[in-house]
Amino acid sequence: MSSKQSRLADPILLICGAIGMLVSSAMACSTLHGRGALGCEILALVCWAGVSLLLLRYPLFGLRHTVCAIAGLYLCVQFRLSFFDYISPDYVSFLGPWTDTMRNMSVPQALRTPIGDYNMPYLYLLLLISRLPLYDLYCIKLISVLADLFLALAAAKLVRLTVRRDGLVLAAFFGALLAPTVFLNSAYWGQCDGVYACFALWGLYFGLKKRPVRAMILLALAFSFKLQAIFILPVAAFLLVREYLEPKHLAVFPGAFIGIMFPALLAGRSLSNTFGIYLDQTNAYPYLSLKAPSFWSLIPNDYFSNLAVPSVLLAGTVTLLLLYLFLQHPEHLAVSDLMDLALLFSLAIPWLLPRMHERYFYLAEILSVVYAACHPRRLPVTLILLGGGFLIYCSYLFGGMRILSTELLAALYGLTLIYLTLTLYRQISSRINNQSPSKEETHHEKTGNPLE
Repeated sequence: MSSKQSRLADPILLICGAIGMLVSSAMACSTLHGRGALGCEILALVCWAGVSLLLLRYPLFGLRHTVCAIAGLYLCVQFRLSFFDYISPDYVSFLGPWTDTMRNMSVPQALRTPIGDYNMPYLYLLLLISRLPLYDLYCIKLISVLADLFLALAAAKLVRLTVRRDGLVLAAFFGALLAPTVFLNSAYWGQCDGVYACFALWGLYFGLKKRPVRAMILLALAFSFKLQAIFILPVAAFLLVREYLEPKHLAVFPGAFIGIMFPALLAGRSLSNTFGIYLDQTNAYPYLSLKAPSFWSLIPNDYFSNLAVPSVLLAGTVTLLLLYLFLQHPEHLAVSDLMDLALLFSLAIPWLLPRMHERYFYLAEILSVVYAACHPRRLPVTLILLGGGFLIYCSYLFGGMRILSTELLAALYGLTLIYLTLTLYRQISSRINNQSPSKEETHHEKTGNPLE
C-alpha cells in the first residue's frame, strides 16, 4: 500500500467506525423498553469508557490495534444491550423475586435472612440493585456484561504473557467477547458465570506474574461467587512447586473468603446459612447430568443413586493422577504449560463430576480462547468447546433439535480431554529429553500498572 493510500485508510476507517458506533447505539436503544432504559444505556457507556481508558493508559497492543479494540468493545457492548429485554425463566423464578424480597427489607435484615441459594457476594449485588431506581433485570445483566469486559481483558493479558504478536492478543480479546456462551450467558440469560470466571482468570494471571496475595484474593472472590471456581484451583499446586507463590500465601485464600462473608455474619446471619450454601447446592440436584455434555450424560439419570458417590471418587482420582503426572518435573513447566493445565483441569473436572449443569464448562470455554491464541494450530480444541457450549445453550434457551446430541458432545469433550493431556505431556517430555528446563518466564518487575 502506498503512503498516500495509507494516509487515506486511517480517516476512512475512523469515519466508518464512528458511523457504526452511532448506528449500533440507536439500534440498541430501540430494543430497550423497560424502566430506566436511558440510565441503562448511560451505565453501559460508563463501563465501556472505563475499560477503554484502561486500554489507553495501559495498552496491550499498538495504537492501531488499541483503537480497533476500543471501537470493537463499544459495538460488543451495544450488541449485548440489544438482548437486555429478554426475561429468562431464571429471572422470573429466582433473581427477580429475590431482589423484590430484599427491596422490602432493611439492609441488615436482608443480609441476615436466607434468600435464594446463591452465595453472599452475589446477594450483596442483588441488595445493591434493590436500592437503585432502575429496572432490576437491566442492572443484573449490566453487572454480568461488565464482568465480560474484564474477562476479555484477562484473556488478553494471559495471552500476552507468552505471545508477542499483537494480532493474536487482539484475537483473544475479541474471542472472549464474542464467544457465544459468553454473551448469551450474561446479556441474554442474565447469569453470572462471567463474574466468577473473570476473577478466576485474573487470579491465574497474577499468580503467573508472581503476585501471590492478589492471586489468592481473586481466586477466593471467584470461589465465593461460584463453587465452579474449584475447577481451576488445582493449578495452585503448580504455582506452589514452581515458587510463584509460597505456602504462607495459601492462608490468604480462606482469610479472604471469610472476609467476604463477614458483612453477612456481622448482620446476624447464622454460620450454617452463611457457609453451608454450597453444600445445599450440591445436594439439590439428584441427577448424573443436567443437560451438561459430561461423561455421566452417557448414562441414564435413573442410576444416580448407584453412581453418585463413585462418580465423585472417580473425578477426584483422575484429578490426583493428573496432578501426579505433571508434577513429576516441575522445573520443566513453562508459563504456557501452566495455562494449558488450567484448561485441562477446568475441562476434566466438570466432565467427570455428576450433577453438572450445561453452564459448568464456562471456564473451560473461555480458557480455550486463550489456548487457541497461544497455540493457533490447535484451534479445533476451541471450536469444539465453544461450538458444543453454543449448541447446548441453544437447546436450553431456544428449544428445538440440536445438530449433535448431548451424548455425542460428551464423547467429543472426552476425546478433547485426552488430546489435551497427551499434547501437554509430549511437549513437556520433549523439554525433559532435551535436558532444557523451562526458559519461558514472565516479567515480574514492579510497575505503576494496577493490572500488573
